Amino acid sequence: MISSFFKRFKEEIFYLNNKNWTLGEMGQFWDNLDEYDDINSKIYPYQMRFLNSKKLIDELNISDFKPSKCLDIQTRTGNGSIFWSKKFPDAEYFIADFSKNFLEKSKKNLKERNILFKDYFIEEFPLPFDNNQFDFVISYETIEHISDYKNFFSELIRVTKKNGIIILTCPNISWEVVHFVAAVLNINHSEGPHTFLKKRLIDEIIAAHKLSVLNYNTSIFLPFNNNVSIKLDKILDKITPKIIKEKLFLRHSYILKK
Repeated sequence: MISSFFKRFKEEIFYLNNKNWTLGEMGQFWDNLDEYDDINSKIYPYQMRFLNSKKLIDELNISDFKPSKCLDIQTRTGNGSIFWSKKFPDAEYFIADFSKNFLEKSKKNLKERNILFKDYFIEEFPLPFDNNQFDFVISYETIEHISDYKNFFSELIRVTKKNGIIILTCPNISWEVVHFVAAVLNINHSEGPHTFLKKRLIDEIIAAHKLSVLNYNTSIFLPFNNNVSIKLDKILDKITPKIIKEKLFLRHSYILKK
């Protein structure tokens, strides 16, 4: 037990210090995380990444937004595509991942639900898609796992059509220590290769590419799965000033327009 603790501690220190990993190394990490869905199905914040982004989209009241092609980048086990296929059942979903293991699981999950999709294993940039190919791009907790995150973001924009919508979510940098401790204590899975980005840096990248921020929020302060904590978290979400939420809450969620 102690040896496992120190092994996890050593791994997390390595991930904190290594800022120049390859897509292959990142993919290999996720290849070995077979329990991904088992862990996240029990965690309130995981489901909220999808529910909150839908809330942000719905608040825009863009009834004419009916995408025909959706790119789900780093699909993992396909939960993002599965979620959005309920709102946009006629769209074709392009699932892409850096992990062969995750991609196979995603394919299986989408097939079981009769969702129209194409799958892509990503080993390098540029992405294997045409310019202006997608009217909907979803990127859930991915940008922090790409060491060349500026190039990754540029690629997302390149493949998005004019007036297309991009959902971008990522962890708040203030939660780095929480993720570190959770992984070392084996409370949650490791984040693997990653760099949590400051919101200021994300905003600068968005502005440099002249994207419109249609909607934004920061959500989740109590990442626990019991009813009392969930109710309290929703209360805190309503009463906490925006400036404090941006500093202390778990997840940044952006709805962007090209």
